[in-house]
Amino acid sequence: MTKRLNIAKHLSRPVQGSVSAVIAQDLLRLVDMFGHDPHDLMRQAELMHLLPSLLTPGTMGRSLAHDDFTRLYAHCTWLLDEHAAQQEGREPLTKAGFNMLCLCIITCGTLREAIARADQFSILIGPRLSRLLLKVDDGVAKLTMPTVRRVRNACAYLSDLTGLSTYHRLFGWLIGEDIALLGAAMRYPPLLHERTVSYLLPCPVRHGAPENSIGFAASYLDQPIVRSAFELDHLLERFPFDLALAQSKDAPLSERIAHLFSATLASGETPASAARLASQFGISVATLKRRLTAENTTLAQIKAQARLTLACQLLTDPRLTITEVGRRTRYSDTGAFRRAFHQWTGQTPSAWRELHMG
Repeated sequence: MTKRLNIAKHLSRPVQGSVSAVIAQDLLRLVDMFGHDPHDLMRQAELMHLLPSLLTPGTMGRSLAHDDFTRLYAHCTWLLDEHAAQQEGREPLTKAGFNMLCLCIITCGTLREAIARADQFSILIGPRLSRLLLKVDDGVAKLTMPTVRRVRNACAYLSDLTGLSTYHRLFGWLIGEDIALLGAAMRYPPLLHERTVSYLLPCPVRHGAPENSIGFAASYLDQPIVRSAFELDHLLERFPFDLALAQSKDAPLSERIAHLFSATLASGETPASAARLASQFGISVATLKRRLTAENTTLAQIKAQARLTLACQLLTDPRLTITEVGRRTRYSDTGAFRRAFHQWTGQTPSAWRELHMG
């Protein structure tokens, strides 16, 4: 039986923006670290115009155009993934192999089925692709991507981090929703700049874990696959390296802004103003506020919820002080954070931590 697509009205989508040069320089640092010439890579990527801002000692570019970063990320990732495969004595995953994985799962009925089929595909072509092991506990789905690598250096770290990021975005695209991550874990120490990690996985990432994994609400698992093979052909022209490709087909504007705020806070940036958001979505500030009112919320409420969600995630890490959690949630001082958290939850941050980690 042919699966019927849920063709919903596409709401406003953010226009392509820019990416911090710190992330690009972090990737080029790995290229150089593992014996490859960053100048040659920039030449192959047709990005020689970025050389002064990215490779000249003593200079620091502020940002890259989105298309430029997509090209740079693709060239760096393929090169470093191939290097990681060579140090393991195996063949790397190719773009053709990745495309075949996507073709195998596009005909699944639900996300749960797609994850199971992706795992079957990984077994067939292993060890070029890690397995995907799904476990559901108390409403939370944990998707583990166990590494079989003998060498766990920064090159392998980027390869595994990109793998988790790719699955997260691919699965969200398949069901037409932005899958909100509850957390992620890596079987490595932190070997990349914090901003790079947050850009690829917009949530707190725990390092030194038993395995690589991401967590999300189990309710996503039974969501239907709403994409077609025709849509997949267009996606694969730039996926998985275009990190701005829209996942959601019909998410409300408030959900889109909430996702942006969460990603921004997780990467250490200040959430965008109303004027900047309106520009990103191609609408006026008045229209932005009117749409949010129609969805029974405001920018202030969305920002507060994003801060609360991140604060609760960070408080579960016993290594972080209350002051550090307040700083990462963009409060001017610890007192302001304590007051805001008490207003949200009726508890102090310390009491909340003791209750949820005791």
